[in-house]
Amino acid sequence: MSAATTFKEVGEARYDEMLAVLPPALWIDKGFLVGEPFGHRRCTATGRLTASFAAFIRYRGKYYESEEAMTVAEFRAFDRSTLP
Repeated sequence: MSAATTFKEVGEARYDEMLAVLPPALWIDKGFLVGEPFGHRRCTATGRLTASFAAFIRYRGKYYESEEAMTVAEFRAFDRSTLP
């Protein structure tokens, strides 16, 4: 994952589809991580080898999907106010 994770805007249907595909690995107020890991890598937030997941965020009535998989710690730390 790069220093600044990028997100692309997606439709509500894509967000809902991915939310329903599996129980989320993490679901918090800003969004969720899809329940099946994309892979494993070193987390930029903790430095530990851990699972990474597709990430989805809802912010100001818009829906976003991460361009790169995120770990739980990275997702929790992400500041959604940086989204367009």
